[in-house]
Amino acid sequence: MLSGIKNFLKEQKINFFLLPNSDEFFSEYLPESEKRIEYLTGFNGSNATVIFGQDKSYFFTDGRYTLQAKNQLDLQEFEIFNMAEKSVLAWISENCSGEINLAIDAKLVSVNFVKACEKMGANLVLLDSNPVDQIWQNRPKSPKSTIFSLSSQAVGVDSQAKRATILQSLQADAQIITKPENLCWLTNLRAADIEFTPLLLAYAILYKNGKVEIFAESNRLNIAATDQLKDVEFVVPQNFTARLQNLGKVQIDLSTTNHWLYSFLQKNGSEIINKTDPIELAKSRKNSAEILGAIKAHEIDGLAVTRFLCWLKNCDEVDEISAAEKLLQLRQENPAFLYESFAAISGFGSNGAIIHYRANEHTNKKISGDSLYLIDSGGQYLAQDFCATTDITRTLAIGKASEEMIENFTRVLKGHIALARAKFPRGTTGAQLDVLARQHLWQAGLDYDHGTGHGVGSFLSVHEGPCGVSKRYYQELLPGMIISNEPGFYKNGEYGIRIENLLLVEEFDVKFLHFKTLTLAPIDAALIDFKMLTYPEKKWLRNYHQEIWQKFSEILSGQERQFLQEICIKFGCFA
Repeated sequence: MLSGIKNFLKEQKINFFLLPNSDEFFSEYLPESEKRIEYLTGFNGSNATVIFGQDKSYFFTDGRYTLQAKNQLDLQEFEIFNMAEKSVLAWISENCSGEINLAIDAKLVSVNFVKACEKMGANLVLLDSNPVDQIWQNRPKSPKSTIFSLSSQAVGVDSQAKRATILQSLQADAQIITKPENLCWLTNLRAADIEFTPLLLAYAILYKNGKVEIFAESNRLNIAATDQLKDVEFVVPQNFTARLQNLGKVQIDLSTTNHWLYSFLQKNGSEIINKTDPIELAKSRKNSAEILGAIKAHEIDGLAVTRFLCWLKNCDEVDEISAAEKLLQLRQENPAFLYESFAAISGFGSNGAIIHYRANEHTNKKISGDSLYLIDSGGQYLAQDFCATTDITRTLAIGKASEEMIENFTRVLKGHIALARAKFPRGTTGAQLDVLARQHLWQAGLDYDHGTGHGVGSFLSVHEGPCGVSKRYYQELLPGMIISNEPGFYKNGEYGIRIENLLLVEEFDVKFLHFKTLTLAPIDAALIDFKMLTYPEKKWLRNYHQEIWQKFSEILSGQERQFLQEICIKFGCFA
């Protein structure tokens, strides 16, 4: 497989070929037909860029995946870089000037990326077709799942009202929608073109008269959805370029538009207006129906996780794969559960230190002995009257935890509580709050190599912009946004710790905002050094577990109820 790419480079006299783990829509999770990096290298993480050379290749990923990359790649072929330490652009600047050229599939990179390369003097070769596709035997077909419409009860606002809001900021004859999440939110449509996320992978054009053209086959549409699609037309994808030729003044978001599309508009004389897609921010601020859906889904999800924690405590023979399967089974008992929102991260001991680990038959460990077990999972929920996306991580002591594990878990917990309890003035960004979650780790000279929190969609992507909590999130936090709170600590080769709940941004008063914790599942008291906690932290834990008890105690079975009661007693819930 790699030999095919190297032969292409030699035959075309190209020094390097850049391949991002992406499709033309820059989806985080890809359909099977777009997993080119996995086909060539075996790496199955979501974030990667590979630069293939005639002799040696270079692999770039973030801190979540560096350990995974070392385990899955041929280290004689690939040099691995953490993007935080060496960016792709920095490497290109150092290695692709003068006569050294770099080939890129123009559909897989953004306009901004190409401009950055050109600005630094990189010698680019923009390809019309991808060489991987030419050598990929038995390549899976592009997905064509059923397209369906969400109920008005579940979404709260109909598509026409959403379009009217978005059109207020339109400065052109039309806007090209290039992000499937934004298309689905705007039209209240969903599909299953990729695993875990109910997306329709398609382009769309929103015209100033409110009409929307979606470039997907109309026979994919569920008949029940047609009544709700006023001024929405389905156009076969092959006609997309023909429609682009007659747009006149067109608005696009350069950060989410691939270079092929931008170049096509330029060649056809369109007047291009670059503006951040207004759908992005509107989508992140959940309306009252979406918020009620999130609350309901988290109660269902939390009940399943609580029952799972009880099962795990009383189970003698279990491994990483069977544990994840049990949690999935418990979620599936509720008819509103559709499928997981991402592949569950079920890691024991050293596997828990791999931030985005995915167990397989070769790596699968028995959950036994003395160490920590980390389970990060979530669900996509859909019913007639609500829908939502969940994401939760719990870390559990298996056997006897060491003093070091307990201290580090408690430091992570203190950071988690600090963010959950935060009250902050309007205008505050996620970047400003990030230190709250890290401060107690920093005092011990520790840190974690991922963001503290990401935005979460409403029956959409589990990772959603533009809001979040990390050094790179400069979006102001606004009421209605849902973000994760997931500080952690990872000791390479030994164990991993992460505690994750989802938070809803709410108004506190005229000047300040605060968070409401949505996730409901107990935290392992066996991993807490209560002497390290302040009174407000202990009070938060007590109130949090008291709410869990009130929600679930009457629903749980006898053994499960006793399990939860014993946990709540440790947090002083009944004192």
